[in-house]
Amino acid sequence: MAFHALQAALAAMGIERSLESLVTRSGEAFWVPWSETADAETMRYTRMMSTLFRATDLARVRVVIGAEDEPGSALAEVRDETAAGRLVLAPVFYDARFGVIQSVDSEGIARAVGPDQLEPGEIDLRGGWSGAFPALRVHKGIYGVVRRDRPMKENRIPVPDLAGILFVPLGGGSGPYDVVFGIDAVRGATEAVRAGAPLRDTEALERLLVSFEQAEFGFGCAERWLASKEADHLWDAPDLARLARSMRAASGELAERLWDSTGTASALALGRAVKGRKSAVFELPVGLDREPPGRVVELSRGRAVIVDTRSRRAALSRLADVVERAAMAFAKEVDSVGALSR
Repeated sequence: MAFHALQAALAAMGIERSLESLVTRSGEAFWVPWSETADAETMRYTRMMSTLFRATDLARVRVVIGAEDEPGSALAEVRDETAAGRLVLAPVFYDARFGVIQSVDSEGIARAVGPDQLEPGEIDLRGGWSGAFPALRVHKGIYGVVRRDRPMKENRIPVPDLAGILFVPLGGGSGPYDVVFGIDAVRGATEAVRAGAPLRDTEALERLLVSFEQAEFGFGCAERWLASKEADHLWDAPDLARLARSMRAASGELAERLWDSTGTASALALGRAVKGRKSAVFELPVGLDREPPGRVVELSRGRAVIVDTRSRRAALSRLADVVERAAMAFAKEVDSVGALSR
């Protein structure tokens, strides 16, 4: 969400950068998390702060992070920054979703745009707000000021042509809380699927959903950017785009097999889905009027039934193999292109 807000702020400042460009070239697209120990929330919010700063470097601006020192202090600072003509990014919408604050009046009412609020609307900030930027803990009153009034130091964070794509690690590297990022994470997550972890342990299921959904989003951004005119300077961008598309599709399908919402319409739809699809986890419809065909589990995203059979485990395992091969093929191509570009 911080990247969505950054893109909106840049657009308001007359700087056109696609979300796909910011996410891919900063490296954020490839910070795929996996951990055997961290909970799903930690994995969802533990990102690398450097990617956000890389994105601002690419756009020739910078984001200065601030937070409340004491209750109410951040509101005055945000008001001062917007009064000076700067834009502020902060998690002021529902579910701590980021918005772009354009102004704040003396009563603490802000004009902001954000998710489902494309035209400036009034947001009451007097009660405070809380959320997290990439790699920062959830913090009450945290915000980021987008500045372009001071030139960036040249090469403060070097970003070569392939930029974040070269961030994909083939080995080593870990982030906070033992969350491993990149290709190693994809391989670790696929191994957990092959070992049957999501059918035994609901916590593992939620962690795996975070990993494969993040991979689907990130590689989807990479696919679109590599296929765009912005990536024309890469002589083999179409090949990389094709490989990113394979990774995006395989990750998305595996995520769907681990959380299939096909049966949400009715008990009959659930029954048909369980019979006709290879998925192992199905979201339960509201008001189910028959006995679920498997073990019912409670997850943060809702209730589901796990249909644990040998054939479904085999289907998940085969798809995990496809995801791993797609990830390794992308990384291999990146490595060869990177060697040529250096």
